[in-house]
Formats: sequence, C-alpha cells, structure tokens
Amino acid sequence: MFGRLGLPLACLLAVSGCGRLKRECSGVSATANAFIAESGKVRPQPNATPEETVKAELATAVRYEKLAADLERLKVESTELLPEVTRYRTLAEHSAASLRAVAAALTRGDFETARQKRIELDREARGEGPLVLKINELCGTAAVDASL
Repeated sequence: MFGRLGLPLACLLAVSGCGRLKRECSGVSATANAFIAESGKVRPQPNATPEETVKAELATAVRYEKLAADLERLKVESTELLPEVTRYRTLAEHSAASLRAVAAALTRGDFETARQKRIELDREARGEGPLVLKINELCGTAAVDASL
C-alpha cells in the first residue's frame, strides 16, 4: 500500500513503539522500586501495641495509595504493559482499602475483624510478587524483591 516507503515506515513505527515501552518500563520500574525500598520502614513490629499497629497500617495504606496514583500518572499506553500496570494499580488500591479496614477494626477494638481483614490483605498481596515478575519479564529488567 505504501510502496517503497512501507518497510521503512513499518520499521520506524516498530522502533517508536519499542522506545515507548522502554520509557514506560523505566517509569514503572522506578515507581515500584521506590515503593519497595520504603516497605520495611513502616511495618509494625511483632510486639507493637494496637495503636502502633494502626499507625503502621495507615502509613502503609498511604504508601499504597501513592503507588496507585504514581502508576496512574505514568500514563502507560503500551499494549504489552498496560494490563499489568492496571492490575498493579488495582492491587495497590485494594491493599490500601484493606489496610484502612484493618486499622478501623483495631481502633474499634474488633480484633477478629482486623484479623480477617489482614488475612484477606495477605491473600491479595501474594499476587504482588508474581505481578512484579511479569512486569520485569515484559520489560527485560532484573527481578526485585516484591515481598512486603
């Protein structure tokens, strides 16, 4: 259809798409790595009081909300990467909501609900590591420790 320009145009489009994927991967990687680097700083200690645990859970919820917002701001458009980043953003939003539910239950003294919500959160969080590995695979980057 494009005659002699067809092949060079196809090559140019492929290269620009690869450039976009590389740029988007770099942004996602930087965002995830910043989140992961902060992970150990706000975890509640095993002997923490309920008040200390509430504070830690709320701080972690804020971090997950920031992660979701940061991923949204990246404006990922690559068809390869978009579904995975969308899943990661959704996981971050759900994790933040679960952490807030744990904190609210602890504040009310409802330890059974807090325990159940924490189990739900832990079940959801198990998907984070494989998701980050999938993103790393798509981006050709080294795996990071996504265990929180």
